Amino acid sequence: MFSIKKFLSPCLVALGSILHSQSVDSSLIFKKNVQQYSEERFLTQQYFYNPANRSDYSSVSFSELSISYQNENKNIYRQQSGSGSEGFSVSAASYKKTKKNNFLWGNAGYTNINLKNIKWNEDLDYERVAPYILSDSVGGNKKLEVYQFGGGYGRQFSRFSYGIEAHYTAQMAFRNRDPRSKNTTSDLILRAGANYDIYKKLQVGAFGELNLYTQTGSVNFVSTVNKPIIYQMVGFGFSNNFFSSEYASVLFEETGYQVGGHISGSKGKDFYIRGSLKRSNNVKGIKPKNANNFLDASDLENDLYAIEAAKFFSFGKHRTGLVVSYTSDIHTGYEFGYTHNTEMIQQIYKRAAYKRENYNSTAKLFYQFTNEDFVMTLVPFFNYSEITDRRIYPFSGQKYDAFTLGMHTAFQLELSDNQVLSFKPRFSFRKVNNAVNALDLSLRPSIADWVLHDYRFLTSNTSTYGASVRYDIKSEKLPAFFVSGEWFAQNIQQKNNNFAGASFGITF
Repeated sequence: MFSIKKFLSPCLVALGSILHSQSVDSSLIFKKNVQQYSEERFLTQQYFYNPANRSDYSSVSFSELSISYQNENKNIYRQQSGSGSEGFSVSAASYKKTKKNNFLWGNAGYTNINLKNIKWNEDLDYERVAPYILSDSVGGNKKLEVYQFGGGYGRQFSRFSYGIEAHYTAQMAFRNRDPRSKNTTSDLILRAGANYDIYKKLQVGAFGELNLYTQTGSVNFVSTVNKPIIYQMVGFGFSNNFFSSEYASVLFEETGYQVGGHISGSKGKDFYIRGSLKRSNNVKGIKPKNANNFLDASDLENDLYAIEAAKFFSFGKHRTGLVVSYTSDIHTGYEFGYTHNTEMIQQIYKRAAYKRENYNSTAKLFYQFTNEDFVMTLVPFFNYSEITDRRIYPFSGQKYDAFTLGMHTAFQLELSDNQVLSFKPRFSFRKVNNAVNALDLSLRPSIADWVLHDYRFLTSNTSTYGASVRYDIKSEKLPAFFVSGEWFAQNIQQKNNNFAGASFGITF
């Protein structure tokens, strides 16, 4: 981790020099604020997954440096995700266009956060490695540090453009009370893309991505009294008895790739259709007590197919649009069996034993009214999801479908030549239509309670509401700075989960 810190420091210094080299005319602060925090760009963020499209990310250069604080408290939650978090983060981001049709961007960040009351999960990136998690019945709070940095470069020619980028994220989490878990992760993404104008404003593009991910984890105990069992979970409360022990070390290694392409008009401002395919294999290795080598315990294959289409119309001060998308996310788990009847541990089989299917259909309407000193954006949306989660040997599973209705709004007001106020309310409601389960609860009572609690949480109706507010000001001799705050509440089973955050930063 020390090497990460050493590498991150010069990245932040370099990014700071970019920030320092830019300036903003106070009379342009409102127009730049509208560009920098465009709701349309957020709506169409998948289009910019191709780094070659970054040439049209913004018509102006901008940078931001901020420090943030967050506090989340949950009264009802998935035990493996915890009851909330509290901590701070520092982040910097920059996008710059040059006169020679070059464009570059960069970002860096550090997060220090306390994860509260995590139980039945001793790994990071739960959604990525589940159901093959390391679990115990005690759990507790965890300290988490996250280091993140990345950047890219691209160039625009008359009819051709290309872009390349890289992102790296490292995490370190630990607990200083029994069970003393420790985790580190490394996540590297390399991506490249290109576009070509085939006819007038009609453009085609393609991109490719390589992802390399690892996670190491271990659990130790200082006290030798009443140590809980460490379970190597395989889904729905069942565990691999061959590997479960008082002490365990695990290693996740994942290699993945993604390819995609699009066709667009007016560089995505008129319409676009994009599709992508993402595949990866996440292999979990376990080193049993007193063993020297890691043994393969599971292989989680992930297949994600996505398609998205968007169409926009502009007339006068008004702009409208529609964005529709469909994703198919399928996880298939293969598990390994071993025998220890001889002097050597021998693998005797590999079999498919787990499958999770998640299908999502989403439609979002877009309306924006733009005046000289005021911008209003409305984004109503609808989502329908179908989730089937099951395993065999023994069989256990659950299935449910739900729809979500919501509205994202944004109001940006120029108070004066050098002051901007932004207000963004949010609301959504999730309704579960059908929920059935065939859960096998022939488990320890505490584990059976956890599995049932998790099912009830996932199949509960949920309403989410809240808002964020931000104030920007630019003085004559100082850079523009901002303060912001946000508060969101989530109501589940007549209980509220609350999130509050505040930020302070400067923009260039």
